[in-house]
Amino acid sequence: MKKIERSYNPEEIKALKSRKNSLWQHFENFGMKWIGITFVLLVPLLLYDKFVGKVSSETQLLILIPLQIISVGIVIYWMNKIGEIGWNKKIENEIKNGKAQVLKIETEKVFKRKETYDLGSGFYIKISENETLYLQGQYFDELQYSRKFPNTEFEIVRTKLNLNELIDIKSFGKYLKPEKILKAFTSEQYEKEEVHYDGDLLNIPIDKIV
Repeated sequence: MKKIERSYNPEEIKALKSRKNSLWQHFENFGMKWIGITFVLLVPLLLYDKFVGKVSSETQLLILIPLQIISVGIVIYWMNKIGEIGWNKKIENEIKNGKAQVLKIETEKVFKRKETYDLGSGFYIKISENETLYLQGQYFDELQYSRKFPNTEFEIVRTKLNLNELIDIKSFGKYLKPEKILKAFTSEQYEKEEVHYDGDLLNIPIDKIV
């Protein structure tokens, strides 16, 4: 397995730009969060009005105005915290200054792990006698349906912009049928962190994985 970093090519830049949020998406993301938080903040007032005593319209208005200011502030903080604010700028900055993370892989053996929680099937790729790469995602299932993956030789392109998100995968060798199908991870294994995640490089021989 070879890992390199390089500038994004035109095809990859196009893929990154397609992940920008439109003005409508920004408005929709803000609106849904604003409605939800406003409702939560209004619950005490609604309960008081129903079970304790009627609240006058004037009092409701005086309460509603600061609640809306608080609600907008919470939404802005929330969206900034999860990276939605400035997301398009981050993409442009990544295109200009970032690097594509490229994994070039040659293998002779693959195992498949059944899907759990709609995360897509997992694939164990033999890298060496003592190293195994784990890849997981529904896009790998889609590629397997067309017999493009697993493959004896392939290349994965990721971006660091969002947790090493996949941009592209190219196959150069021939289709490699998984030699073994392993059981799906259980909820108990997830709770105990006894599972593998997409991109994990395991210091375990593939034949010892169960």
